[in-house]
Formats: sequence, C-alpha cells, structure tokens
Amino acid sequence: MKRRFVRSIDSLTDVFTFLDERLAAQNAGPAAAYAVNLAVEELFTNMVKYSSGRRNEVTIGVEKNGDRLVVTLVDEDVEPFDMTGRAEVDTSGPLEERKVGGLGIHLVRQMVDEFHYRYENGNGIITITKKLEQ
Repeated sequence: MKRRFVRSIDSLTDVFTFLDERLAAQNAGPAAAYAVNLAVEELFTNMVKYSSGRRNEVTIGVEKNGDRLVVTLVDEDVEPFDMTGRAEVDTSGPLEERKVGGLGIHLVRQMVDEFHYRYENGNGIITITKKLEQ
C-alpha cells in the first residue's frame, strides 16, 4: 500500500500514523517497527530539507515480501541525490574532530538490512528492507 505526503516536516505525524497502520497489518514486531519508523523519519526529513523549495509530494509504500518489510520512498521531480553513496561516518574519534553531518544516514544503515537508491524519470527512489522478527 502507498500513500502520498506533502513535503513538509508537519507531515511526519501523518507519516507515522500510516507506517503504524501498515506495520501492524504486516505483523511487524516492535524492533522492526522501531527501525522502520526511525529510518523513514530520517529519509523523509532529508527529502524535505534538501528539496525544500519543491511543492511536489513524497510517496511512501510499505509491503511485505516473505520475511521482510520493504519500504519505498519516492521523491518526485527532483535532481539526483544518492544518500546511499555517502561515505561511512567515523564514529570512533572525538566529537570535536568529526565532520558535521552524515549521522542520520549512518543510523539508517545500522537499523535496516538493505538500503538502495535509484533515479528514474526525475524521481529519486529509496528502498529499505528490514527483516521481520521470528
């Protein structure tokens, strides 16, 4: 099932309501639901932040594929921006020596099992996959 959301931080409440409904329908346990909610919040927020001048919507889809949840975010009519291609963040050094930015994407990588990007027909498409608990 898919739903379109206005490109605004104010849409996050509706995004979470949609995710909660879809995750419950797919029998996602609390760990998978938490990971998906956190990852989608970060990705949606980045889409809003980095294409803030756009009026187009973001489509989010959630489906179950075997023992995995597959979540797709489609950012319509945007320039290519591959979040998955960012370098890994070094979290081992002192805070004052670290570069600013990138921790959200680092967190997404840690929370989900797969994280992919593709660009088609002017749309940035991010797909995340999370294995369901047994």
